Order: sequence, then C-alpha cells, then structure tokens
Amino acid sequence: MSRKMKAFADPTLHDPNWRAFVLDVEETSGLAPRDWPRFRVGVKQVERRHTGRVPSASLKRYLAETVFFCAAHWKQTPRVVRGALRAHLRHPKGTMQYSYTAAEYWQWAFKVSPDDLPAAEAMLAEVREYLPTLDEHERWNTEGLLASLKRL
Repeated sequence: MSRKMKAFADPTLHDPNWRAFVLDVEETSGLAPRDWPRFRVGVKQVERRHTGRVPSASLKRYLAETVFFCAAHWKQTPRVVRGALRAHLRHPKGTMQYSYTAAEYWQWAFKVSPDDLPAAEAMLAEVREYLPTLDEHERWNTEGLLASLKRL
C-alpha cells in the first residue's frame, strides 16, 4: 500500500468536541450547492472555531475531504475540483477512502471535465492494483464501486 493510503484514526463521535466539529461541518456543507464562495468562507470559520479543540491533523483532513467531495458532487469548475483534490490527497487515507475519492473524481471528470479523465483513470488503476491486498469484504465493496462506474 502506498504512503497516501495509510490511514489514521479520527476521534470518535463520543468525543463532544469532535461531534460538535462534525455537526458544524455538516451544517456548513449545506451552503455548497447554493453558494460556493460562502461555503468556502464557512469552512474557514469552522476551522478557526475548532482549532485547538480537536486534533489538528484530523480537522484538516476532514475539512479537505469535505471540500473535495462537495466540489466534485456539486460540479464545480476544474480549477476548484483539482485544487480540492490536491489538498485532499495530501492527507493519509485508507484504501476505501482513496477508492471513494478516485470514483468521485472519475464521475466528476466524466460529467464535467473530460480533460481530467486520464488522471481519474490513473487513480482508478491504482485502486485496481491494490484490490488483491484487501480483505474479502473491502474487495467486494471496492469491486462494486468500480462496477458502478462502468454503468455511467
């Protein structure tokens, strides 16, 4: 498994500070489909509010992940999605999270930016390479994810 696919554990939702942070991020995410600039400002405000209350690495990773998935899902411009993807990939993630990231990027590229399809295909090829190393349950889930992309 490559360096970028090694995950670390976030706090659990039993931690009241982490739970408050996650709820704050979810509330802010509601702005993404309607007003992307306000969403980005909201993300920065959430980061400031929760810095020092939750582990910094988890906070930054979770925010980068949220921004990328919102950008791809709400079909933002190539500049926005590429920047969000770069920021998201700087953080360690597990194989399933990397698979979801690759799939979301591919779906976005397929619908919005054909110029990004080769990069998205390369990420999916990386996912296919590590399939044999996964346990049966993760392999089954990942194969299903890859199969769903073929139907588009």
